Amino acid sequence: MDIVAVLTGSVLAGLLACGMGILFTAPPRYIAPAFLCGFAGCFSRDVFISWGVNPNWSTAIAAAILVFVAMAIIREPAVPPVVLVSGALPLGAAASMFNAILDLMRVSSLKGEALNAAAVALIASAGRVFTVSLAIALGLGVGLAVKRFVRREGVWERV
Repeated sequence: MDIVAVLTGSVLAGLLACGMGILFTAPPRYIAPAFLCGFAGCFSRDVFISWGVNPNWSTAIAAAILVFVAMAIIREPAVPPVVLVSGALPLGAAASMFNAILDLMRVSSLKGEALNAAAVALIASAGRVFTVSLAIALGLGVGLAVKRFVRREGVWERV
């Protein structure tokens, strides 16, 4: 594991999360938590991948860790969604999404064997986007469920 590369990528992910928080018009007090969530999410994902964990499971675990970091930093009863979304976006499959868009544009103009290859590439890219997005949703859901359990929030209080 190259710790310098992992730290560099994590800092860049934190900066991306900061920028997304600003773009989403988060209040200034939530910009630093967005940075820390983006950093923690990408750092933990990269560490789990370096330990040999499947990348999709690593992404799900990282998304759950992101919720725990947000809970630890923000002491309010509810973690603002802008922090979670800004922190989770760097975990996404942006390169695969871009490749899927390019492959979709190529498919419309190709024929024969090139069409088959482009169609397979499109399916692979779209599949990667789907599985990474599902892993992020699963991780955020588990993290929020644990948050509710730890803070004793739940549906039974309303019944």
